[in-house]
Formats: sequence, structure tokens, C-alpha cells
Amino acid sequence: MNATSINMNKSMQAISLYLVRRISKEIQCSDEDALKKLLKTMTYELLQDKESGLFAQSPEYVWSMLQDEESGNIQSWIKG
Repeated sequence: MNATSINMNKSMQAISLYLVRRISKEIQCSDEDALKKLLKTMTYELLQDKESGLFAQSPEYVWSMLQDEESGNIQSWIKG
């Protein structure tokens, strides 16, 4: 694993943690339940795909994508 790969993984972890905490706060559940919810999303799947480059975006940007996914507004992903 090279330095770039390590940085990508750290970024993915940091964004994932941010998302878990936001979900937990929004729906008032445990971090564990929030993580389970996150793992089922397309947003998380894209975040884990290094080819997508989503790991390089801000946590707030990824949060807005997750919000769009939750509301069924996937079209906004295509425009963005």
C-alpha cells in the first residue's frame, strides 16, 4: 500500500465517521445503527470506490449526496 492509497483510505474513513455521526444525530440513534444504515446506501458504495473520487470531496458534499439519495433525488448526482 503506497502513501496515496493510505491517504485515500484515511479520507474515506474520516468521511464515513462524519456521516455516521450526522446520521446518528439526525435520526437520534446509536452510532452502530447509523453505521448499519450508511452501509446500505449507494453513497457509501461510491465513497468506497476509489475510481469515483468521492473520497476527495468534503464530508459536507458527501452528506448532501446522502441526503439526496434518501429523498430519491439521484438526478442531482448527474447534474453535480
